[in-house]
Amino acid sequence: MKITTEIQQQAADHVRVFLSNEIQEQYCYHNLLHTENVINAINEISAGMRLNEQQRLILLVAGWFHDAGYVSKIEGHEQVGARMAAQFLEQRNVDAEYISQVSSCILSTRYPQHPESILEQVICDADLLHLGQKDFFQKTALIREEWSLTRNLNYTDEQWHALNIEFISNHRFHTAYCQENYDKRKNKNIVLIAKLMKKNKKKKSLPITNEKTTASESETNWEGMKLERGVETLFRTTAHNHMQLSSMADTKAHILLTINSIIISFMISILSKRVEHSSYLIWPTALLLFSCLVTVVFAVLTTKPKISKGVFTKEQVARGEANLMFFGNFHNMDLKTYDWGVKEIIKDRNYLYSSMTRDTYYLGKVLALKYRYLNIGYKVFMYGLIVSVIAYGICFSFMR
Repeated sequence: MKITTEIQQQAADHVRVFLSNEIQEQYCYHNLLHTENVINAINEISAGMRLNEQQRLILLVAGWFHDAGYVSKIEGHEQVGARMAAQFLEQRNVDAEYISQVSSCILSTRYPQHPESILEQVICDADLLHLGQKDFFQKTALIREEWSLTRNLNYTDEQWHALNIEFISNHRFHTAYCQENYDKRKNKNIVLIAKLMKKNKKKKSLPITNEKTTASESETNWEGMKLERGVETLFRTTAHNHMQLSSMADTKAHILLTINSIIISFMISILSKRVEHSSYLIWPTALLLFSCLVTVVFAVLTTKPKISKGVFTKEQVARGEANLMFFGNFHNMDLKTYDWGVKEIIKDRNYLYSSMTRDTYYLGKVLALKYRYLNIGYKVFMYGLIVSVIAYGICFSFMR
C-alpha cells in the first residue's frame, strides 16, 4: 500500500498532538513550529522540483516525524523519529519500500548532511532553509537559547557569530531550486554576520577616554549590562512561551472541531435515518448531538479572535497607558501618529519595559481565557461521550 493523502494527514494530526503534549518548553527552536516550517518548505521545494504526489507525501510524513525524537533525546533523535514513523506506517499497512524511504529521509537530516536521493536532498534543504531566509537571525537566536537551556552551551556574542559564520559558510543547498532561490540570501546573511563580528571587535578596541572612571563604576556598568540582557531574555522567553501556548491551544481546539464535526456529520447522515424507525434512540442521539455542539461552541470560542477599537490618544501615550505592541491597539491609526507613539516609548526605558510588561500580562489573560474554554470543551466532550455511550447501551439492552 502506498502512502495516501489520508495517511499523511493522520501523521500530521498525530505529530501535532504528540509534540504539543510531550516536547519540553526549553526546546524553543526544535518544536512544533519548526516542524510546521519544515512542512511548508517541503511543499515549496517539492513544487519547485516538480516531484510527483507520492514523493511529496513520503517527504511530508518524514518531515512530520524528523524531529519527534527530541522528546526522548537530543543525540540520535533522528533514529528515534525514524522508528516512530516506521511504526506509524506499519500500523497502516504501508509497503516496506515506502517506509524505508521515509526512514532514509529522516536519517539524512543528521548533521553533517550527506543526502543521496532527491527526496533526501529536499528534506535536508527544507530542514536548514532558514540559513537562506530573512529571519535567519531570529531563528539562530532561538537555537542559541535552546542550546543554553538543554545542552548547557553558553556562547559569547563573538563565539556565537564565529560558530554561525563557519557553519553557514560550509553549508550548501543540495537542490537546484534552493540554490537558485536561497543562495543569494544565504550569502547576504554571511556578510551580515561578518559585519556584526567586525562591529563587536571595534567596540572592544575603543580606548577609555574618561580617566575618572573607577573600578566600582566599571563593575556597576557591567552589572547593568547583564541586567539589560537578563531583562531582554526574560521578555523574549516569556513572549515565545506565550506564542507557543497559544499555538498549542489553537491546535487542540482544531482537533476538537475536527472530531466533533465528523461525529455530527455521521449522526445527521446515518443515525437520523435509523432514529425514524427506532424511537428509543432519540434521547441518547440528542444527548450526543448536544454534547458535540457544546464542544464545538467552546472550541470556536477558543480560536475566536478579539480585536479592540485600534485607536489610542496622545494623552494615553503621555500617561503611559497605551500599549503599542499589540496590533489591536493601533490598527485604525495613521502611520504618523503611530510612529510618534513608538518614538515616545523608546525615549523612556521605564515606559518601554512597562509596555512590554503590560503586553505580556494581557497575552496571559487571553491565554487563560483560551485554556478555560478549551478545558470546558474537553470536559463536555469527554463526559458527554461517556454518558451517550452508556445511554445507547441502556437503550439497546432494554430493546432486546
